[in-house]
Amino acid sequence: MSEPVNAPFTAFIGGMVEEKSEGRVRLSLATGPQHADAIGNVHTGALTTIMDSVIGIALGTLRGERGTYRPHATIEMSTSFYAHATPGDEIDAEGRVTQLSERVAFGEVEARRRSDGALLAKARLTFAIPAARP
Repeated sequence: MSEPVNAPFTAFIGGMVEEKSEGRVRLSLATGPQHADAIGNVHTGALTTIMDSVIGIALGTLRGERGTYRPHATIEMSTSFYAHATPGDEIDAEGRVTQLSERVAFGEVEARRRSDGALLAKARLTFAIPAARP
C-alpha cells in the first residue's frame, strides 16, 4: 500500500503508511543522515514522531469524519527505548487503538528495525477528543 502520511511533519521526515485497517496502522521510515542525533544514531524524536502518528492515524480510522471537525490530539506519551537504529535502517512502527470513548482514546505501538526485527521502542499513548459543539 505504501503511501505518504497526511500529517505534515511526519511526511516531512519521510513517514509512509504501509498498512491501515480499523484501529490498526503500520508506518515505515527509511532513515538517512538527516535523522541522526549528535552521536550518529537515529534520533529518538524521529522514532517517537512515527509512533505518535501510528496511533493518530489508527484513531482516525475509527473516528472517521468526526476526526475532521473534532480533531484528536496526543496528551500523553510514555516511551521505552530498547535499542538504537542507525541512518540507513528501515523502521516499521505498528500499533493499535486499545480503547476509545467519547472524550479519550488509548493506544500502543512498537517500533522495530526491519532488517532483523529488533525491538527499538514501545510506547503507550493517550489522546484527547474534544467535546462535541452544541
